[in-house]
Amino acid sequence: MNTWYGTWSFFRRESHRFLKVWRQTIGTPLMTAALYFIIFGGALGGRIGTIDGMGYLEFLVPGLAAMGMMQHAFQNTSSSMIQMKMLNMLQTDLLALPLTSFQVVLAFMGSAILRGVVVGGVTLLVSRLFVPFTIQHPLVFIVSALALSGILGLMGLVVGMYGQKFDDVALLGNFLLTPMVYLGGVFFSVSMLPEQWQIIAMGNPIFHLVDLFRYSITGISGTHASHIAVFVVPAALMLFFGVTVVLMERGWRIKN
Repeated sequence: MNTWYGTWSFFRRESHRFLKVWRQTIGTPLMTAALYFIIFGGALGGRIGTIDGMGYLEFLVPGLAAMGMMQHAFQNTSSSMIQMKMLNMLQTDLLALPLTSFQVVLAFMGSAILRGVVVGGVTLLVSRLFVPFTIQHPLVFIVSALALSGILGLMGLVVGMYGQKFDDVALLGNFLLTPMVYLGGVFFSVSMLPEQWQIIAMGNPIFHLVDLFRYSITGISGTHASHIAVFVVPAALMLFFGVTVVLMERGWRIKN
């Protein structure tokens, strides 16, 4: 019999995976954020000046937090799925669970969101040591943080279902996710790009996630369409969630 307690238990299992190695999953992004601010703040911040009406370090804060959230949410689900495949745990651990595909995907996504939010929160706390800032739109901040982590968590789950070993995840992460993240406006404003590259940047879905998250903190958007993105981004999360549930239900690349 399917129970929501089982979903909660699976969520706790997935969350425990990264919480028990907190020095790696939380300590590493903390150190990375500090290094970014030391390097960019000490060497480049003063030379770059203002971007979109704010100082460069103030512009950088939400970008770094969003990047950490996306990367760790993606890693949480993709590594878990690949690990179960390599240890031959799918049949006895995942597929044997008395849970629906909806519940399994929900637990995976929930754990990815938790890890993403924790990493993002740590990054913002470190940022406060270097740049004073306030969250301008708290509700948008919550929505964008949950959607950003959730979408990348689902993406990591699909990649983990597709891959057969960690090299497959690394390949897709390095050649697909990383370029999308670094070209998604984490370190620069779209207004700084030539016109043809602005069009390309607008076609990058990661850009709109980062832009909405930056708007929630700074109140400034690079697209001036954040009021639309507030509804589009959660809708994209629900759509991607539905697609992932269908793939899980069909046992795509996880059933022998």
